[in-house]
This record gives sequence, C-alpha cells and structure tokens, in this order.
Amino acid sequence: MKDPQEMRFPFQDAFKYFDTLKNYNPVTNYQRFFNPQFFITNNAEDAEVENHVLNQVGSYGKQLGKIISVLDVLVAHLPQNELTPQEQIALREFRQLSEQVKGAVATIKGPQQKSVTQADVDQLIENLQSLAGSNPKAHRRLVDQLKTAIAAEDKRKVGTRSRAARREKVQM
Repeated sequence: MKDPQEMRFPFQDAFKYFDTLKNYNPVTNYQRFFNPQFFITNNAEDAEVENHVLNQVGSYGKQLGKIISVLDVLVAHLPQNELTPQEQIALREFRQLSEQVKGAVATIKGPQQKSVTQADVDQLIENLQSLAGSNPKAHRRLVDQLKTAIAAEDKRKVGTRSRAARREKVQM
C-alpha cells in the first residue's frame, strides 16, 4: 500500500519507461533559436539535411502541395476509360484528397484565385456524361446553359476586337 504522505506529481510516470524504447533517438536542432525543430527518428544523422531542405525548399506542406499539383496535372491526362475499377476508385480518392487539401489551405489563407485546368474540364465532362444516363433532363439543361455561356463569351470577344479595330482606325 502506498504511503499517504508520499507526494505525487501529475504525469510523474509518463516517461518512466522511455529509456527502454529501442528506436528512440531524439535530436534537437537549435540552429534557428526562435524556431527549434525536434526530430524523433531512427535517422537522426539526417536531421541537418532535413533542416536544410526545409529552410531552402519549404515546409512539408508546401512540398506536398507541389506534388499534389503535379499529380493533378498527370491525372487530368489519364485515359479514364482505360482504367480498372480499382484505379478509378484510387483516382477518385486522390481527387477528394486534393480538394480537401485545397479546402484546408483556403480555410487559413482564404479562397485562392483559381484558373480552370484541363482536369476541371475533364471532370465536368465526366460528370455530364454520368448525368446524361441518370437524369437526361438535367443533363440537357446544363449542356444548353454551357452552350449559351460559351456563345456569349465568343460574342463578347468579337465585340472587343471590333472596338479595338475601330479605335486603331481612328488613331491613324
């Protein structure tokens, strides 16, 4: 039985067995005093390299963001109809992950100006083709809406070119 007079501290035994861990090899890098980095890894000798990469290239999040952006481009050019069902599921899950990452970044940094990519167009076409089978009326309505918007954009561009040509003649 424990002695009632014995004084105990919270979390006193939290690290009691820490020294028995076989792969525990902590390294603290105080190279940047106000932002020390702590590495608990089996490859403690790589801590200097990791710190250099983080300083020169950017955070792990930035690095992963670039990788995801490149994968978005590659995925956009995959022939969707040649993929197995498992591969299509993997792509769908990747796209969801990519959107979640963009959403998480937007939560902190605010919405980013986004241009339409080939992946966006491919996804729209895929969704429209799927909608054609499940809801032909909605499909037709959306296709007509897209045609109207494209025609209006074409008309606007022609009008802009005509005005520029008239101004050019006036200046001559």
